Amino acid sequence: MSFLSNLLPREDKFYVLMRALSEQANISTLLLKDFIEAKGAARDEAGRKIAASKAEAKRLIEKVTRDVSLSFVTPFDREDIQEFSVHLYKIPKTIDKIRERFELHDMNNEGGEFSRQVDLIVQEAAEMQQIVEALTKKGGEKAIIAKVDVLHDLETRGDEALGELLKKLFHETKDARELILRKDIYDMLEKVLDRYRDASAVALQIVLKYS
Repeated sequence: MSFLSNLLPREDKFYVLMRALSEQANISTLLLKDFIEAKGAARDEAGRKIAASKAEAKRLIEKVTRDVSLSFVTPFDREDIQEFSVHLYKIPKTIDKIRERFELHDMNNEGGEFSRQVDLIVQEAAEMQQIVEALTKKGGEKAIIAKVDVLHDLETRGDEALGELLKKLFHETKDARELILRKDIYDMLEKVLDRYRDASAVALQIVLKYS
């Protein structure tokens, strides 16, 4: 490879970065499921891995921001790459906040109340992996459109779950502190669901622009 080619921007690096961010979102999502279901040392280990995943996602989004600013050639509009990447980064970031809240207040999932939202997030993460794979290859437009519909359906189911959880929470929980803490977790889990939906919307926007 010539010296000049080393200086020229390569659009495939953005594909690599988007795949890496999607992978960290997926990892942190699976770790979240482990974290809320585990106890003792196993939960501590899952918590450490969640923090590490968030740190790696932060490194990746900083690289995306830098490379988008410095590159002459990008596979999509710079704004779309940045927006899509930010949505993916905020998934492990929010999951790490959930981890912090659980540890700070010694919370647990004994009643399984958080599992419904988390299971939907795990499904979203799997769908997003496929969206990113299709987005970074030619001819993946139909697959992306289909997966976007799936993610919107999962997010809608998340809204329904949140409504039912809040209704039950306000009806059954008498302790104000416990009510506030659990509602806060529900809301943060809903934000994760929304981030996957928002990322899929940007992916669809990219497809429509370049189809």
